[in-house]
Amino acid sequence: MRASRSSAAAAATIVVAVLLSGCTMRIIDPAAEDAGPTTGATGAETPAKTPAPKTPDAAEDDRSDPDPAPIDGLDAEHAAHRQRLLDSATTTMPCPTAPLQQDGTIIRIEGDCDEIRIDLDAGAVIVDDVSSLQLSGSGTVVYANTIGDVRVSGTANEIYWTGETPQVTDTGTANVLRRG
Repeated sequence: MRASRSSAAAAATIVVAVLLSGCTMRIIDPAAEDAGPTTGATGAETPAKTPAPKTPDAAEDDRSDPDPAPIDGLDAEHAAHRQRLLDSATTTMPCPTAPLQQDGTIIRIEGDCDEIRIDLDAGAVIVDDVSSLQLSGSGTVVYANTIGDVRVSGTANEIYWTGETPQVTDTGTANVLRRG
């Protein structure tokens, strides 16, 4: 009985030693300037490849703009998000006459609208110009070029516009209403 326990303990020790001495792997961003040393299958460190120094080029400016210019009146992050929503739109329509109530949908409204009433949960609406926007859903994102006035009574919604700041009435909670 004692011999089988010591054999099992020895086998467990060998398994742990093999597992702990295995290969290591690191994922390195090739764009990183100094990736540091890497560890190969033998466990020996090999120096990381150092990128070749850049040669000056009159046509290339290495300075990066920390705050890129707005795209279509939106900052870069929101312009990209708006474009992803446009690419994923489930419905494209002219100005609606009834409230939008299709939860979880991405709706593209084309044209200048007098009034849009949105009662969506977890949806998105991209509209050109609207005189009056009313939002009473939760977790909905709206992108507009210009808005005359906006009334929000929902929760955790986001409304972004590119034109002048509209007249805003927010009786909801945790809403984000801002230009670009």
